[in-house]
Amino acid sequence: MKRKALLFWTFLMFLAVTAEAQQAFTYQKIENKNVGFQDRNRLDFGVGLGIENGGLLGVQLEYTPISRLGIFISGGYYMVDAGYGAGLKGYLMPKKVEKPFRLYALAMYGTNSAIYVEGASEYNKVYVGPCFGLGMEMRFGKKKANGFNVSLVVPVRSNEYSDDVEMLKNNPYIENFTEPLPVTFSMAYHHEF
Repeated sequence: MKRKALLFWTFLMFLAVTAEAQQAFTYQKIENKNVGFQDRNRLDFGVGLGIENGGLLGVQLEYTPISRLGIFISGGYYMVDAGYGAGLKGYLMPKKVEKPFRLYALAMYGTNSAIYVEGASEYNKVYVGPCFGLGMEMRFGKKKANGFNVSLVVPVRSNEYSDDVEMLKNNPYIENFTEPLPVTFSMAYHHEF
């Protein structure tokens, strides 16, 4: 019995050493292949539409310290006032130069709603709060440095916003009031540095 156990452990050790040698060879092969290759662009600048970009029309600047995390700020303009946002993007696959499609989840805080009443500017106002969403980067060209970002963003609207919407819906002098959508769409053109 001791002999069988010794043979079994020897066999397991042989497998472990073989697997370790193959893994080391694979890493060495990858390392040699990518000498001098930039794995990702660190800065990303975009111009576009939607909450993720800080407003109806806005800009976004993102810094990627590691391949699966982006930190961004955005600023833009709603029809009422300026808007802003700051947040994080978690990439579901590493953000690398050779990947033309990259999926991400985002969490941000900033301007996420606005009320605009034509002819009654006293009701016009922007609101802040958190947002969560899913998006995709599409890059093209030899360096994969230019492309588009599209995302669906769910704003968590404040109680103040909900109260103001109810007040406007019940106001007999306000006609054709349109309810806001629970999900918004953002799109922007981006360039990576």
